[in-house]
Amino acid sequence: MEYDSFITHDIHLFMGKPKSGKTLIAGSYPKPLLYVSVGSDGGGRVLNMMYHNDVVKGNIRVKNLANDKIVGGKIQKTSIEKLAELLSELRKPGADEFKTIVIDTVGALQDDYKSYIEFTKGGRALSTSEWGDISKMMMNIKDNMKRFSEEKGVTFVWITHTREQEVYETSGLNKEIRIVPDLTINTGVKFMKDASNIFYCCRKTCYNDLGEKTVKFLTFIGPHPLMDTGTRDIPLKVGEFVEDFTYEKFQKFVESGKLEAETVLTPDTEDEENQNIEE
Repeated sequence: MEYDSFITHDIHLFMGKPKSGKTLIAGSYPKPLLYVSVGSDGGGRVLNMMYHNDVVKGNIRVKNLANDKIVGGKIQKTSIEKLAELLSELRKPGADEFKTIVIDTVGALQDDYKSYIEFTKGGRALSTSEWGDISKMMMNIKDNMKRFSEEKGVTFVWITHTREQEVYETSGLNKEIRIVPDLTINTGVKFMKDASNIFYCCRKTCYNDLGEKTVKFLTFIGPHPLMDTGTRDIPLKVGEFVEDFTYEKFQKFVESGKLEAETVLTPDTEDEENQNIEE
């Protein structure tokens, strides 16, 4: 009898506020890399600046996706539909091959389809069934990317902004404020379920040993009580902040089985501490 591999797909999800370093980290992933920009939030400009040699050599390519402009009172194709077409083209024999495909951001895919539905309704509020249509489209494109990763051995990097939401704790007994992806709760949970590794990126004001303030780009890896981060590639009982995170650095952590954590020093007073939490 022939048995199957334990590894099916490879998807890394990076959450965080704008300008928290998510796109820069994505650019460190294996090349050739396809950067799919949804929503045009300037990430392509950042990649071109920081990885200019890779861009010039063609190791990083970019595809910009957005809803079609309104023509004749209609929007012909949405960014979700265009992404599905792109994946279909990349499945064809002789198509360009990539080791990494970055989607920046998955939240923009949802926003674009929401805008499309609102347009078809003349701007009226969406009904429950129409939100269901949006969720269905998001699930379809999620499963499409998951299959593509399995078929082609490609690593997907999903980038999403975050928001705070009062949600039920996993026990279902209490509500608490959680940091969640910038998606509907049900959709966000399902995207996180399929992610191989989930990271949270932030800028944090810290104090060094001399009491001087510094601003550091940090990535939180592992379990956290206020956000659903975690990794299936390295067993961690306690999550930690890591400075200047990259794909290569993560592979070293996986190989060693432990993190090289940053010592994050914060003031003692509660008021000051609140000023220095993640953006």
